[in-house]
Amino acid sequence: MPFSDPNIYYYDNVEIKPWTYQLAVSNTGLAFVGLKDDNKYSSIYTFYPNQMMVHDPERVEPYVKQLKEYFAGTRKKFTLPIDYGTFGTPFQNKVIEMIQKIPYGSTVTYGDLASAINGSTSVRAVAHAVALNPNLIFVPSHRVILNDKQVGGYRMGAKEKLRLINLEKGYLNANS
Repeated sequence: MPFSDPNIYYYDNVEIKPWTYQLAVSNTGLAFVGLKDDNKYSSIYTFYPNQMMVHDPERVEPYVKQLKEYFAGTRKKFTLPIDYGTFGTPFQNKVIEMIQKIPYGSTVTYGDLASAINGSTSVRAVAHAVALNPNLIFVPSHRVILNDKQVGGYRMGAKEKLRLINLEKGYLNANS
């Protein structure tokens, strides 16, 4: 039986134009998706400081495959496990759970999400939880926008958020 340590994350990088993504998995599932060498927004070490990172392309390959399928327009939903073990408060976990229910090619506002979660107007708390999402694209926080005219912030930048929204809408329109 292989040694299992909750402090070890296995990672690999994959180039999908225009970026090189870094993915990390734990023994439980996907723990991080972001940009390789991202010093502007946040790196894997921001989310998992003082953790052992082991380069293991074989272990990460199923996630890389699904990410490539997403960008090729052949995957609308991710089916591999995601590790939420180290992510946030119960409220923040609820936000992430709700984000995963937003249909491919659709968007909701932070206010809509706040109302759906607890019927309140805790938009700032929702926005904070969305910003803390370590699993970009797989947990589609890019589908949460400010309003019809503004997409709002995103760990990879507002332009990338808009690109992902348009990518999904483009594939939906092409398949209609």
